[in-house]
Amino acid sequence: MAERSRRRVLPVALGAAVLAAGVGGGAWWWRSAQSADVPTDACWNAFTHDDLAELSGEGHQAVVWQGTEQLDSRNALADPVCAVDWKGDDARTHWVAKIEVALADERFLRTKTDAENVGWAPVRPARLEFGSGAQGWLFHDGTVQLVVRCDSPAAPASPAAREKSGTAPPPYRKITITGDRGAAETPAARVHQIRVDAALRTARELVRAQGCANAPQLAGQSPTAPF
Repeated sequence: MAERSRRRVLPVALGAAVLAAGVGGGAWWWRSAQSADVPTDACWNAFTHDDLAELSGEGHQAVVWQGTEQLDSRNALADPVCAVDWKGDDARTHWVAKIEVALADERFLRTKTDAENVGWAPVRPARLEFGSGAQGWLFHDGTVQLVVRCDSPAAPASPAAREKSGTAPPPYRKITITGDRGAAETPAARVHQIRVDAALRTARELVRAQGCANAPQLAGQSPTAPF
């Protein structure tokens, strides 16, 4: 479990666009007017520079914390995690966005399906259309969840063969994006849309990195956050 405590810190301040030399993990700095995206190794390019600016707000420093596990990992003991935080005017640290990618099995998907069929409690989330190869939801607390099936190219093709060989990795990847708040000037609906966009970008990168044998079909563009 020691894997979970290891973190690289990528400070992202909305200042001058410079790659700071001599820093172990790397540090990137931007001007707000620039359109450069977040480096591809910071949250797997899930957030653009403009996304971070909107989440953090004018004058605040955003810091990206990324775990050591990458999206090509199939390690069941350590999940890929990346989070963005900033210090607000009250000097407290706020997690404005956090991405967690976890393995999920058929039981998890059945639970989700059953919940949709009988009604969620206390409030029904909004279904998000991420393409035929994925399922997604926006919950009323602002959490976005996307589930995609990704069959390992290294695993035996048929369920019978997997059972015989003893290799039956959970076939689903659950991407969860949440946060406690955004900048006061950024509407909640915009914060939710940023998370929806980030979920689809993360899913695309996951499918690419994992080389999913089933080639799941993802939407060409993000669905619109309904609230």
